[in-house]
Amino acid sequence: MTHNSTATSSFPVDRAAYPATAAIIDAILAVWPEHLRYLQINFSERDQGLLAFSEKVAAIIGQLSGHHTGGFAALADDYRFLCQNIVLPEELHFRRHGTYRLKTFEDALRTVYANSAFMHRYMCGLLVSDVIWINHCKCMQHYRERFLPSLPRGATLLEIGPGHGLLLKLATELEQFSAITAWDIAEASLKLAAHTLDVTKASKPVTFVEKNIFDPSIMQAENANRFDAIVLSEVLEHLERPGDAVAVLHHICKPGGQVWINVPANSPAPDHLYLVRRASDAAALMEAAGFDVIDMQEFPTSGTTLERAIKQQLTFNCVLTGRKKSV
Repeated sequence: MTHNSTATSSFPVDRAAYPATAAIIDAILAVWPEHLRYLQINFSERDQGLLAFSEKVAAIIGQLSGHHTGGFAALADDYRFLCQNIVLPEELHFRRHGTYRLKTFEDALRTVYANSAFMHRYMCGLLVSDVIWINHCKCMQHYRERFLPSLPRGATLLEIGPGHGLLLKLATELEQFSAITAWDIAEASLKLAAHTLDVTKASKPVTFVEKNIFDPSIMQAENANRFDAIVLSEVLEHLERPGDAVAVLHHICKPGGQVWINVPANSPAPDHLYLVRRASDAAALMEAAGFDVIDMQEFPTSGTTLERAIKQQLTFNCVLTGRKKSV
């Protein structure tokens, strides 16, 4: 029996209430019908607030799918590829050895980042995961509904490593920012995020700058205290020297300013280097750099509790907000 003949009550979401989410689910089940049970469990764990936010993100992805070769069908197939061909082999290595497979950025550059076809499918699969994986969606909800509204009117916002630009898109919806900037080491990544803002008709401009967070010039005096708020989402795990990166955030953050960091724990992937076991690992880096950690959340994957995820070293996301001490 295919998903098209499945009883309406067994479909993971209410189609009328959440049409964009339903469209993504339909596309996934068309290429991967065996994923239905996971999706049923996953969406049954979401309250009305998270379902509404999931629909918001799904609608953005729906806009992007119209500019993607193959549309939703191709994105759904890339999501299946992500789960089965990218994450699963790394998960098996992690279960056997308790460590991530790669150790250096050069290894990731050679085996992952230099493979453009692989990276395209990887990135497209991750885009879909922002709706489908409950831990990813909860992180984005925390960012949009708790972190951004806490920032003062007129604040300057920097995101480092914006990926597809979904977080930038959410920030542009608010009027409170006097300027929004994005840094990334790769021009192609900046173009990807800019494309998202263009396609979704973002209401506020974003300044894109090609910049390496480890460029020594960033630590010079003239770059100190530049931004009111800094976002680093799913970047630390890709770094060999995550503590140095957080020190850079502290240098460029204004006194009294905030940083929002999202880093996955026990999350094997072909380009993950820095292994976080608990949110306290990332909190220690932030405190060592001079931040006060004012909020710390841990969001497990679907089908498990946080306690079980910690005990069995299952994947969960750690979201931390830090404040730089005022002078």
